[in-house]
Amino acid sequence: MQPIPNRSDNSHATKTVGAGGVPLTVSPPAGVARAGVIVLHEVWGLSAPVADLVVRLASCGYITAAPHLYHRIADPVVTDGKYTQARRYHDTLTTEGLTFDIESALAWIRAQGAQKVAIIGFSMGGTLALWAAATLHIDAAVTFYGASLASPRWPGILSGIDAARMLKAPWLGIYAGKDVSTPARDIQQMREILTHNTTQSAVVIYPKVRHGFALDLDLPRHAADETTDAFERTALFLKTHLREASRPLPQTV
Repeated sequence: MQPIPNRSDNSHATKTVGAGGVPLTVSPPAGVARAGVIVLHEVWGLSAPVADLVVRLASCGYITAAPHLYHRIADPVVTDGKYTQARRYHDTLTTEGLTFDIESALAWIRAQGAQKVAIIGFSMGGTLALWAAATLHIDAAVTFYGASLASPRWPGILSGIDAARMLKAPWLGIYAGKDVSTPARDIQQMREILTHNTTQSAVVIYPKVRHGFALDLDLPRHAADETTDAFERTALFLKTHLREASRPLPQTV
């Protein structure tokens, strides 16, 4: 089994244009792949850690694309943790635009030969990944600590709880026990909903970690052990529902 580096240098991530002019950060795998993954970024925009994950997923054998969801406002990336600024960008997003951008990424991946496509999102993108599993034509979805479980994040986008009731694709929800944006009562309600769902969906909670523990290695909140476990679970989930991966998801530790 080929060893996977802790980080990529992003040299295999390139920017292309999807349907309708949507910019995508993409990375094709070596050899032939019949499955793909869409990566949805956090509130900060399409940052270096997101581009790094695109490359590492491609090294697992997936055709991978991350749509730039802020491209209608000059495609900004917030690198200094200024949430107020990032929130202004967040608030410009619309249901119509988000649907168009995600479906553009989906179309690009399918045009490369993918028979099945999953979607993985982090924080803001995690909220959207769950919504996509309930409303769009995808084959599987993974949410890392996506908030807005009890109420919609944008008009027209389902809350997490409502999306859980309407799931059409298998979904894996990964949450942090010390995340105030995802209260335990809301996660428990989602778990109860999933007991009546037939999509093979599940929720995992890491009790000791905070929001944003998995994607960016340089943040103080990064939790190495939980990240390793979360990505192993994600790798198994993708392999099960896409029936394509033969290599493990890259660990970030």
